[in-house]
Amino acid sequence: MKKITLLLVCFLALHTANAQVTIKPGIRAGLNLATLTNTNLDTKADFYVGGFVAIKLAKFYTLQPELTYSRQGATGSGFYNADYYYGYDPVIPAYGGSNDTDYSLQYLSLGVMNKFNIIDGFHAIVGPTLDFKVGDNFTGYAADELMGVDLGLNAGLGYTLPMGLTIEARYKIGFADIFGDNYSGYNDDYYYDDNGNYDDVILNSVVQLGLSYAF
Repeated sequence: MKKITLLLVCFLALHTANAQVTIKPGIRAGLNLATLTNTNLDTKADFYVGGFVAIKLAKFYTLQPELTYSRQGATGSGFYNADYYYGYDPVIPAYGGSNDTDYSLQYLSLGVMNKFNIIDGFHAIVGPTLDFKVGDNFTGYAADELMGVDLGLNAGLGYTLPMGLTIEARYKIGFADIFGDNYSGYNDDYYYDDNGNYDDVILNSVVQLGLSYAF
């Protein structure tokens, strides 16, 4: 009898715990304000769009896997044509180039976000991303050197309206040099330097402003 009672208690506890877990699919989209660190390039405005699954595990915590198409890059005259200048390094600071160029990088991003409810609809969100490059408009040596994968960290704040629509702002920073060499190869005096330093690393940097909705 005691064993039956214990099993019944365990079953009821498990049922109660499972009843607190909710799973909701959703969509998200918005504006990307992107640039590349350690260059003199300007911010590029583009967009992101994707979907997610919100797995609410507790009142204060939701696990949120995401799949997002993200258009990033930068704009400006900061990249020389590496086939014409030097020929062996994809990017150096420009000496005041003439024509601005739209440098585009497109990624399919897999993210695992951790969403923490704060109070009255506000939440904080943070988590890693694994980004696969699915397109770009780089040419010559620069195109050959571009990495196909980037690792990143996403963090931000959001507010969910009573109707269920969420307004969110995030910042995303990449961890891998987009050209794969870890360093651009040029120091501040424009001389080639095999050792480089961290200030030469070229990373994706993106501010995301958008909306999401869980069904």
